[in-house]
Amino acid sequence: MYRILIWMPFSVPYRCTLSVEIELFGQLVTAAERQQILTLEKSMTVQEVAILLGLDPEEIGLISINGVQSELEDLVPQDCRLCFFPPISGG
Repeated sequence: MYRILIWMPFSVPYRCTLSVEIELFGQLVTAAERQQILTLEKSMTVQEVAILLGLDPEEIGLISINGVQSELEDLVPQDCRLCFFPPISGG
C-alpha cells in the first residue's frame, strides 16, 4: 500500500507567531515597560527584539534566554523568557 500526500493551499495564509516574555532590569526599564509579552510574526534575533523595544544594543550588558546567557546575534525561540540587563559596575 502506498500513501500519497497531497498538499492543498489554504485560502487563508497560515501565520506562525512567537510569544516571548520580556523582562528588563536596571536603567533599561526607562526605555520600555519592565515586564511584557511580545508576539512576533517572524523569527527574530535578540538584537532585532531589543531595537523593536526601543533599547540601544550598546546599553545592554547581559542577555538571558530561559536563564541561559545569550548574545545579540542569537535567534529568539518560541515561548521563551528573554531578559535584558544593563552593564554592571562595582567598586
